[in-house]
Amino acid sequence: MRVISVLPSATEIVDALGHGSELVARSSECDFPPAVHKLPIVMHPRTWDSDRPSREIDERVRRARGRNESLYELDIPLLRELKPDLLLTQNLCGVCSVTEEEVVSACALAGVRPRVVSLAPTRLSEVWDSVETVGEALGDPDGGRELARSLRARTREAHSTGRTVAVVEWLDPPILAGLWTPDLVVAAGGVPVGPRSSEPGARTTWPELAQRPPDLLLVSPCSFSVARTKRELVDDLELLAAVRSVRSPLGTFVADEAYFSRPGPRLAAGAELVRTMLAGGNPKGPMPVEPLPSRTSEVRA
Repeated sequence: MRVISVLPSATEIVDALGHGSELVARSSECDFPPAVHKLPIVMHPRTWDSDRPSREIDERVRRARGRNESLYELDIPLLRELKPDLLLTQNLCGVCSVTEEEVVSACALAGVRPRVVSLAPTRLSEVWDSVETVGEALGDPDGGRELARSLRARTREAHSTGRTVAVVEWLDPPILAGLWTPDLVVAAGGVPVGPRSSEPGARTTWPELAQRPPDLLLVSPCSFSVARTKRELVDDLELLAAVRSVRSPLGTFVADEAYFSRPGPRLAAGAELVRTMLAGGNPKGPMPVEPLPSRTSEVRA
């Protein structure tokens, strides 16, 4: 089967199911596992501004969405050349990827007719359901069910510690993570700060967070690696000071977004990490996570 995924989480699911060799193209955001880097890119952002400050990116995205403009474009000639049998996309967030409607339109222009499977989970349980959906689409329903079963087992709701956890999914302005992230925090034994499960992220301010600091603060901006987040913080010392003003008893950490914002298999590792941190364990566990830098020398690695 010839598979194109324009959704990073779907790309990870395909690989986790043992079907990575069937992928023939990806989006520019699909970066895991590393082997996918060799695949041609069939979807990329219209504006390459990932190194711009978070506030600039936020303002551009809000303007574009206000004009109902897509943030991404599909390579029509490449779609025509690759002739996919299956195309995995999403229909949840126009900021994260192309929508199902855009994919269907692009396929029509390319003269190809793949099966289009659109994922739109809003809760952690639905993320694991989407693993089964991808398994079925790949003709491997047993594999999908088995992987989903193991992920559900790893994220069963833990006994609550009563400790609050805030996951910030954007840096400037800060946005408290919603959708499946509150479920992830609960599965780790924490009490989520911000939106309830399945609700979108909620904008806040660093002074508001500082007034009632959570017990644990994870700064995990969507689409940012640990290194990318740290670079912005050291380049904007005023922003770094604002984040540091939130004095969380268990600490403030910079985390890789793939374990919180990306609805794929690594969410289970994110839950396990939070569980470890709430228990006072070493935060260098199953994912990239580092203490918030205090000065420039701590950032440049």
